Amino acid sequence: SAIEDALKRLAELDAQRIQVDTVGSKVILRGTVRSWLERKEAERVAWQAPGVTEVDNQIEVDVVEQQRRVS
Repeated sequence: SAIEDALKRLAELDAQRIQVDTVGSKVILRGTVRSWLERKEAERVAWQAPGVTEVDNQIEVDVVEQQRRVS
């Protein structure tokens, strides 16, 4: 829940689209974001949580959304 709270505090991330699961000290991130930068930022936040020793970032980038933002 600390990771989910941290994601919600970041204005540039749509935290509702990211699911955070933990297995021991491993964090698994799933969902869809609008850019590669958002994907990397979610992973960075997960690594900052106390006790995390592994992050499995399975977040996908919504290429259609990304193209809309560029054009």
